[in-house]
Amino acid sequence: MAGDERELLAYDDIGQGPAVVLVHGLTFSRRTWDPLVERLCDRFRCISVDSPGHGDSAGSGADLTVVLRRLHATLTALGVPAPVVVGHSAGALAATGYAAGYPVAGVVNVDQPLVFGPFGAFLQQQAAGLAGPEFEAAFAPFEQSIGVDHLPEPERTRVAGTRQVDQRTVLDHWQLPLTTPPDALQRLVDEMLDAITVPYLYLTGHEPPPPLLQHLAAHLDGLETVVWPGGGHLVHLAEPDRFADLVADFAERTTSAASA
Repeated sequence: MAGDERELLAYDDIGQGPAVVLVHGLTFSRRTWDPLVERLCDRFRCISVDSPGHGDSAGSGADLTVVLRRLHATLTALGVPAPVVVGHSAGALAATGYAAGYPVAGVVNVDQPLVFGPFGAFLQQQAAGLAGPEFEAAFAPFEQSIGVDHLPEPERTRVAGTRQVDQRTVLDHWQLPLTTPPDALQRLVDEMLDAITVPYLYLTGHEPPPPLLQHLAAHLDGLETVVWPGGGHLVHLAEPDRFADLVADFAERTTSAASA
């Protein structure tokens, strides 16, 4: 049954209150979110999931539609009708896709710019190396951009322990950008953005170029942008107290508006 769209994802369900769903990035697991759950579970119901092929979830992540159906099946089984969905990196793409197709109160996107031209082109240039015996060397630029080594201790060691950089899993989850022309991939993502009608918060740890923000604003009526310069790709883990406050404020505002 592994990979069946009816199969539930592995999850933790901790706390009471409005539901906040947490979707990790590529090579991580639901354990990545533990510091945020610790800070929010007294006010919110925190549901962290393992994406397919990560942590305790079996199956493939190659088809985003199936991934989203499995996430929806999981949330339906838990009785969660319209949560705030928080996603980091590849998990933010999943959160965005989920908001485009299923009821949510709001979306928090952590450092996923959703502009795929340069990334897609570079990824496809590295395709042969990523698929071959030199995977580690080919993945090194991506590993450096993730920035686990830039986190302070003891968080650096904790986060490293939540990860598994597996070639098959990476290739599986990157199947779409590896095989789709960047322009076509961008059109698919823009269609998702156009379908979202709820508040959407984009947090980045890098100063974003104006064209990127203009692109997002053109597709998202409810866009909020928060920039924490120097936070890096793991901005949510670099400043967990500040991030928890940001998510709590956003969740309180959006869930109150959704229930009004």
